[in-house]
Amino acid sequence: MKRNKIITLSTICLLTLGIAEFSRQKLITADLSGDISITLDNALLKQAEKNINYQDITLDLVCQNSQCETEIWGFAPTFNQADHDGIVDIIKKDKTWQLEVKININPDPWIGGGTAKYLIELQTDKKDKQQIVGNYSGTFNQQLVSGKVTGNITPYLPRKISNHTPISAREHPRLIFRQNQLSELREKANTPIGKAILARLENTLQQKIYYEAYVPNGGYHAAGHCFLSLLKDDPQAAETGWQIVEKSLNNPGPRLLEHGPIVAGVALAYDLCYNAWDEQRVQKITDWLAQQTNLLISGTRGKGWNPTAWSNWNGRARGAAGLAALAILSEPEQFFSQPTDVRRLLKISERNIQRYVDTAVGDRSFGTEGDLYTIEPWKLTLLPFFQAYENVLGKDLVTNSNAEWFLSHYVMRIVGEKGDVSMPTYGRHRLAPVKSLFSLGWNSVPEEFLPGVMWFFNRHFGWEGDRSFGIGMNFPHQAAFILEAYPESLMGVSDGSPENFVERLLNFNFFTGLRPKNPAKVFGRVLVDDEKGFYLFRNKWQDKNDFVASIYLKQQPLKSSWSFPEAGGFRIWGLGGRWASAGPDNAKREDENVVVVGEMAGKGAAQPRFFEGEMDGSGVVSMDMDSVFENNAFESLRSFAVDYSGVSGVPGLFVVVDRFSGDTLEKVWVMHTQEQVVVEDNGFLLKADSGATMRATFVTPAEVKVDVEETERGRKILASGGDNFFVVMTVQNGIAPEIEISGSRLDAEVRVGERMILFGEDRVIFGK
Repeated sequence: MKRNKIITLSTICLLTLGIAEFSRQKLITADLSGDISITLDNALLKQAEKNINYQDITLDLVCQNSQCETEIWGFAPTFNQADHDGIVDIIKKDKTWQLEVKININPDPWIGGGTAKYLIELQTDKKDKQQIVGNYSGTFNQQLVSGKVTGNITPYLPRKISNHTPISAREHPRLIFRQNQLSELREKANTPIGKAILARLENTLQQKIYYEAYVPNGGYHAAGHCFLSLLKDDPQAAETGWQIVEKSLNNPGPRLLEHGPIVAGVALAYDLCYNAWDEQRVQKITDWLAQQTNLLISGTRGKGWNPTAWSNWNGRARGAAGLAALAILSEPEQFFSQPTDVRRLLKISERNIQRYVDTAVGDRSFGTEGDLYTIEPWKLTLLPFFQAYENVLGKDLVTNSNAEWFLSHYVMRIVGEKGDVSMPTYGRHRLAPVKSLFSLGWNSVPEEFLPGVMWFFNRHFGWEGDRSFGIGMNFPHQAAFILEAYPESLMGVSDGSPENFVERLLNFNFFTGLRPKNPAKVFGRVLVDDEKGFYLFRNKWQDKNDFVASIYLKQQPLKSSWSFPEAGGFRIWGLGGRWASAGPDNAKREDENVVVVGEMAGKGAAQPRFFEGEMDGSGVVSMDMDSVFENNAFESLRSFAVDYSGVSGVPGLFVVVDRFSGDTLEKVWVMHTQEQVVVEDNGFLLKADSGATMRATFVTPAEVKVDVEETERGRKILASGGDNFFVVMTVQNGIAPEIEISGSRLDAEVRVGERMILFGEDRVIFGK
């Protein structure tokens, strides 16, 4: 389509006058106080073979206390993957604001850049003062552009830390802890718990170093030695750290995915060994970190890089870039082989990290790429970055963001006892290496969540647990994080006896009036991530017999990253059995606990239709499945219900209903399990090594056909024989209760003990 270009008076004024260098701040109305984000339609353009393609750009600026910074940043992912920086002058008019913007459109490895100048007229929406509307005109690379503007005002995210002391020139350490904390850490290290943490550190330093792997850990090993050097004033440990760093520099990662952890580890080692290495070594690593930071934020061409905001590649690389930039901030100019604006590199890293947090995880921190690919960036680079950002800049990026639920999210999902933990996973590889999150993530936990996290940590990884303190065997540097974060009031266990520990635990005050509490009293028993569409139902926190059931709607099916056909997939664990678990990770619909419809791939999204949660962890969630199957000509709905009340006579009752209309395709109900399967006339019986059983009864189809197949992850149950499914599952230690069925199909009334089960218009209904 040919685009009409209109040269307006404002455009002429802008092009004639140009944009001058403006003062650092401009006074404007308080209505624009906060993070201001505006999108200019069709403000950039690419020259295609026969026509011009226009792309939008989003501009971000910060206003606080009725003043706005002149620094402005832009991002235009459909144009290229770079961040664009410029200056803005804001003029308050009667009912509008006028923004004069000059911005450098920076190139990325694929697309070139240029210069853009815009004159923008804005006003707040009459109905919603947090929304912005307006129009703009201007040029990009001297070609005229114009169009509408939309945007929003949100609270300023980085929260200033009270009583923060700015870092001094060449102050190190600064990332994990500040220089003035060293004497306190040495005192902690001499307590029984401190000695246990150092013993774990010494053990991890004896493990093999992987210089070439998906997660190279040489830098992290070097950081472990440098931490010991600081605590014990040991020059030999610093020398060992240097030798490992040199070898890490000589073994760069083949892709940015692997290179990110190398840079992050070396940055931590550099910070901890800064005062133990000579000037020549420090200068060499300072310059190397600057070069790697630039590389990690710029990206590379080819298939070895994914710059998509929500990709784990982005999280790994930009988290490492941010950590490295914080490590070398304010270092002498002569330490760099070429002029380097470290603050600019840090700002670009920060913007990428914030976009990752905003898109990759939901409002309760469920990860769109699944558990393994979500956990890895947080463990390797992001959690260290958040802590370092607070130490160096005195600002908190976690509070009020999607990141503040991250550690608590996994407290909600993990099952086990004394460090032997696991969880029902989603995503590729079906893995969830969660232990290290608990050594690294203390400073990302909001104050109100700390009692639940502390209770969980103590019983699994702390003095009452396996005493690993969450320190992974391949990641010695994590000892520094947990020694710094572990509450002083628990460090002085004088004799290591359980009685002494419990006494101190009960009297623990991290903040006034705060003490460990069972997570049920802190988080409740139901977790809902409204953004991603994840629902979790838990009965208690006690041991490996806890019930944890969940279902994932895949409500936000983001492309250009790892994405699996998991919409509507559920998990059920309890009484030591893994009844409904993850299947193989072959990215096929039948690898999930779903209904397979003919040959349709089912990669789309489900949308929530009904939800209700109970105090005891029970609940019902229903979802429209119409968009799950591409180009479908039918309607479908799934309802998943959990009952922990005991009214049925069993500790766990689960119901799944699938309703279809408008098609004749064959349907197969699929559930993967890690337990033994016995096929019965109207369902199946699962037997766990714990002695518990699950009995599944198909109310419909009445003449169900059940088959079982072996997989590399256990067994796959396939049920067929009708267009709709109504399945009642009971989990028990003894004999399964009788199930009474009145009526037929989806209109049936089912009784289990004193519990009545119906399917209404769009949901499972529990009654007595």
